[in-house]
Amino acid sequence: MFRVSLTILMLTLTAISMTACNRTNDSAAVAGLHITLTADALGFPGQGLVIQITDDDGQPITDVTVSAEGNMNHAGMVPVLTESVWDGADGAEDGIYHLPFQFTMLGDWIITVKIEQRDGTRLTQDFDVSATLGGVEVED
Repeated sequence: MFRVSLTILMLTLTAISMTACNRTNDSAAVAGLHITLTADALGFPGQGLVIQITDDDGQPITDVTVSAEGNMNHAGMVPVLTESVWDGADGAEDGIYHLPFQFTMLGDWIITVKIEQRDGTRLTQDFDVSATLGGVEVED
């Protein structure tokens, strides 16, 4: 019985330490950046995501790359991943990033916006999104 308890304890501690080491920055780490997510609603279920990034003064952040990962809020679905884009990819450096994104199913999604700064710092922000026949809505 002691061996089983010790094994469970060791596995638990290993899992905790691995989680701590692999932790990505969450929304609290995005202090100083303001991220707005909207969907290009060019017909169900949308053709892309529009991400606007500004600083505390409302000035556009133009020197980062942005990607996104979409996951249904329930297990069992394959995530939708985007390639990283830079601000000037749409012809304008204005802090607005356009990401091709296809919702693969109606329902509730978690969209994780991933930002990589020039120095390699990576930040993430999660958004709750609902895809319905009426369109795509980002929840507050």
